[in-house]
Amino acid sequence: MTTDHPIDELMHRWETARQDGRDVLPEELCADCTEFVGELAARIHAVTNMESVLGVSHPDPRLTVHGPTEIAHADAEPLPRIPGYDVLRIIDQGGMGVVYEARQLKPSRTVALKMISNARAGPKAIARFRTEAEAAARLLHPNFVQIFQVDEVKGRPFFSMEYVTGGSLAQLLTRETLTPRKSAELVETLAKAAHFAHEHGIVHRDLKPGNVMLAADGTPKIADFGLAKRLDDDSAQTHTGEILGTPSYMAPEQAEGKKELIGPATDVYALGAILYELLAGRPPFQGISPLDSLRQVVANEPTPPSRFAVGVPRDLEAICLKCLEKSPGQRYTSAHALADDLRRFLHGQPVTARHIGPIRRAGKAARRHPQAVALALALFVLACVGLGYLIALFRTPDQALENIEETKQRLRQKAEEQAPLVREILQRNCYECHGDEFNIVEKNLDILNHQQLVDSVRRIVVPGSPGDSRLIQRIADGSMPPEEEELRLPRVSEKELTILTDWILGGAPPLPPVDPQAPVSSAEPSSKLAVQTKKIFHKHCYECHKSAKAESGIKIMHHRLLVTVRKVVVPGKPEESELFKLLTTDDEEARMPPGKRKRLSEQEIDVVRRWIVEGALPFPKTE
Repeated sequence: MTTDHPIDELMHRWETARQDGRDVLPEELCADCTEFVGELAARIHAVTNMESVLGVSHPDPRLTVHGPTEIAHADAEPLPRIPGYDVLRIIDQGGMGVVYEARQLKPSRTVALKMISNARAGPKAIARFRTEAEAAARLLHPNFVQIFQVDEVKGRPFFSMEYVTGGSLAQLLTRETLTPRKSAELVETLAKAAHFAHEHGIVHRDLKPGNVMLAADGTPKIADFGLAKRLDDDSAQTHTGEILGTPSYMAPEQAEGKKELIGPATDVYALGAILYELLAGRPPFQGISPLDSLRQVVANEPTPPSRFAVGVPRDLEAICLKCLEKSPGQRYTSAHALADDLRRFLHGQPVTARHIGPIRRAGKAARRHPQAVALALALFVLACVGLGYLIALFRTPDQALENIEETKQRLRQKAEEQAPLVREILQRNCYECHGDEFNIVEKNLDILNHQQLVDSVRRIVVPGSPGDSRLIQRIADGSMPPEEEELRLPRVSEKELTILTDWILGGAPPLPPVDPQAPVSSAEPSSKLAVQTKKIFHKHCYECHKSAKAESGIKIMHHRLLVTVRKVVVPGKPEESELFKLLTTDDEEARMPPGKRKRLSEQEIDVVRRWIVEGALPFPKTE
């Protein structure tokens, strides 16, 4: 067993089997430990009963929990007949109703039409449906999906609303990754919209990427007010202890069913969860079941998003984690305050959020688990008695300080050795836009001017701190070199990024002048196969996988994304490279390029294969 108690391990196996669609009995799980059958059966019974009460029987923790009366799926229904509308098709089927695409006759326009399902048309469901319509209709704002008409037909309420063509933010995130800057801008917009709702007495309670729709021009619009709460409404529609929302984005007060604590800070938490997913590529809490996610939301602190993604700005991470504080009082005082702090970050100004260091994180853990901390502290004291004696025998304080200085000297020496390569990397990748010539310089930055690089105000390079250096952040998030130049300018490779990081970690010593007698070779060797593969990818794959489109999240000209981040290319191993498999598969639905587009020739496939075998070297600059 791998956990502290056999029952915990058995429960984990049971949860895993459920996620795989297998219904296993306690007797099967306890074949080697029959003494636990009774206790395991009781635990499983308790969990399934709790899930039934909470309405969280669906295995996907990202789906909205609507309560025990709302969890059944609606049976297939014929398209309804609604006076004044031609109902065309079903767009979506959610927790309380069905959304259709329809044509409104007067005025003539395409709308989305939401109607409560026959299968859910109980008094409580109808009350919540009307709450959604009333809440959304009160909010005339460019970042909310607008309501046109609220009515009912044959006793079934419906409302028509703005038809948003760009899909949801959740769908967008399956295709591409937003840069930290774009993520901050998006959440700033959502925070301003949420504050507008709060000023009008409405708390959304279910903000998540799936409920953020995108207009054709990219404008975000908050939708789905099915769980919205009026701040001036103390009705019994939601009872204390009833859990409503989406587990992975749910605030602790929601997860614990504390109705009296739910307010604007609940939406601030959800906005922080959205920002976290934009930065880290995953929600802050995502268990193997909705119930597991709820446990994590209440008991665990979120892992800093920088642990999952390179280049997350320190200030933006601090803003995100402030939103995710367990106590509503520790979050931003309002969604407007959150928007203000994001604006300060975007303008390069100091933010009000403070980064959580290891001491504060340890303090939080101590408050959550005082008994465990007391035990750990006792063991630590005992260990220190013996360990301190050994250290006293073999090392003095002066020796410890010497070791620290030796480490610093090694880092500095390595940085000085890397400095010529750093100059070559910056000159080759960045100098074209950020040179010293007046007619080409952008953002008043000469990339080879050491004084400008280490300026403490601009923070392009922060000596000793690569994570806080904007140079590393811009390279890591793909915005430098600019994506609009991706066909011509190569992305900085993982090897080059490591060299830059080591140089900054060692104090970012000055860049040496160019020595014509001893030219510096490129950090990445040139490769004819890389040149040919780049042309093949441009010819066959670029239309669907350019940065502006990036289907399935693949940017075909972004070498580091292919090899290091998404790992769809495994250097030296074409047979293990997902991209190569998609180029060569006979499966018409899975293959690249898709549909009726011309496939790669045998010669082109062989070039790609040999490029991967060679080591999948970076694509060069196209002159």
